[in-house]
Amino acid sequence: MSRTDWIVVGGGSAGCIVAARLANQIDSRCGKITIIEPPASTARRVDRERPAKWLNLLGSGEDWNLATSENSQLANRSLRWPRGKGLGGSSRINAMIWFPPTRKDLQMLVEASGGAWSVPELQQDFNTLTQLTRPEQPAWQSESTRRFLNATKQFDEGDARTYLRLNRSGRRWNPAELLNTARKVGSIEVQRTSVNCLICKGDRIIGVETCDSHGKNEMFANKGVIICAGAIATPAILMRSGIGPRDQLEKAGIEIRVESDQVGQGLQDHLIMPVIFRVRSGQFASHASVQDIARWHTMGTGPLASNLAECGGLFLKDTVQIHVTPTHYLTYPKPTDHAFMTIGVNATQPKTTGMLQLQSSDPRVPLRIHPHYLQDTSDRNVMVHGIRLARRLVAETNLSQWIVSETLPGEKRDTDQHLEKAISRYSQTLYHPAGTSRLGVMNSSVVTPDFQLKGFSQAWVVDASVLPRLTHGNPNATIMLLALKAAKNLQELLG
Repeated sequence: MSRTDWIVVGGGSAGCIVAARLANQIDSRCGKITIIEPPASTARRVDRERPAKWLNLLGSGEDWNLATSENSQLANRSLRWPRGKGLGGSSRINAMIWFPPTRKDLQMLVEASGGAWSVPELQQDFNTLTQLTRPEQPAWQSESTRRFLNATKQFDEGDARTYLRLNRSGRRWNPAELLNTARKVGSIEVQRTSVNCLICKGDRIIGVETCDSHGKNEMFANKGVIICAGAIATPAILMRSGIGPRDQLEKAGIEIRVESDQVGQGLQDHLIMPVIFRVRSGQFASHASVQDIARWHTMGTGPLASNLAECGGLFLKDTVQIHVTPTHYLTYPKPTDHAFMTIGVNATQPKTTGMLQLQSSDPRVPLRIHPHYLQDTSDRNVMVHGIRLARRLVAETNLSQWIVSETLPGEKRDTDQHLEKAISRYSQTLYHPAGTSRLGVMNSSVVTPDFQLKGFSQAWVVDASVLPRLTHGNPNATIMLLALKAAKNLQELLG
C-alpha cells in the first residue's frame, strides 16, 4: 500500500498535460502527483527520433498491438489498432500531426458543456496549449506534397495545408517531455504498473488497485484520481470498477456500483481509404542514404524529417479529410522500383458508432473492440465521394501531367458498387478511437462538463474517451486542449 496526493491514471497526451500543469502549482495546496503508466519496451532510438521512421514504431514494444473484431463491412477483416504504451501514450507512435480543432469542433464542445464553455474561451485555452507544445512547420517537403499543394490552388473544393507537427528541430517530440522539470524536482513520480480498478469509499474514489507480475497492490490519493487512460483503457477500468452497463458487468461477475449504460459505448474512429497513384518522379526511399542521415543529424531536415503524412485538409464542406503521402500507402516501407503518391480519404464525421465489450474481470483479458465501421450507409457514401474527389483533384489540375496511372482502386473500378467493394477490402484505421465515456450534460453522460466522473467525488476523467464525437481532423490537439481545461478546473478548485 502506498499514498500520494494525486493519482493520474495513464501517461498519454492528456495525462502528461494534466500532470505538467498541476505540477506548476506544486505547493501546500497541490502536493505530490503520481502518474501510473504500464512499463514498455523501448523501440530503436532511430525510430523514436526520426520522423520518417515512425511506422517502425507500430508493432514495437511501445505499441499495445490491439486488434478489432472482424467487421462485416470490411470484408470480414480484423484491423490492427496501434495504441501507444509508455509515457506519451499514442503520441509516442503517431505521425505527430497537429490539427487544431475547427470552429465546428469548438462549438460541439460548447454544446456538450451545456453552455458552460464558450468558443472564445476555448480558443484562448488552445492558444495557451500551442505555446506549451510549440508545433513546428515541416523542415522538408516531398515532391508529392509540393505538387499536391500547388494543384489545390487550382481547385475550389476545400482547404489544403501543410500539417504542423509535434517536432523539435525536425526530431520527434511528445508531451512526456513536459514532465521532465517536475520529475527532476520530485513533484511528479511515475509508477510503472497497470491499474485494475478504482477503490471506492461510498461515493468517493479514494485510490486505485494496481496489478503486475508481482501481484496486486493499492495506492491511495489524498486529493483525487484523474483517469487519462484513453478511449480503450478508461472504460475498461471503469467497468472493472463496477461502473458500466449492467449486462456486461453481471456477465463478468462484477458488482455494480453505478449502472452507466454509455461506458464503452459510442465508439468512433476515422477510417481511411487510400487512393494510390503511380507517379513519374519523387520516389520516397525506404532506406536513408548517408547524405540524408547527415543532413537530418546536422540540420534536422531532408527526407528523414518527413512524417510521411505531410499535408492534407478538409474538403467537400468539411465532410472529407485528405491525407497525402509520397508513398504507396499499403506497402511502404517495402522497397519498390516506382514512385507513388497516395491521396487518403476519410469521412470526418462518421455516423456509425461501435462498442467495447468486457470479456472478463481479469485485467489481462483484453476488451473486444467492435468499431462497426461503415454500418451506416451514409459513411460508405461519403467515402465514395472522397474517392471521386481524389480523382477529380488529379484530372482537373496539373497533377494529371505527373500521374502515370491509378494503382488503387484502379481506373476500371468506377461504379459506386465497385468503389464500395474496394473500400471494404483496403480501408484502414487512422487510429483515432474516441467517445467511449462521453462528456456532457445529458443524464446518460459518463462525465460532467467539469470532467467529474458522474456519481462520484474526487474522480475526474479526461482523454479521447470523453469526446462527445470525433473531431473533423486528427483529434490529438483537441484532446490536449481538454486536458489543459481539466487541469485549469482542478487548479481553480485548489484556490
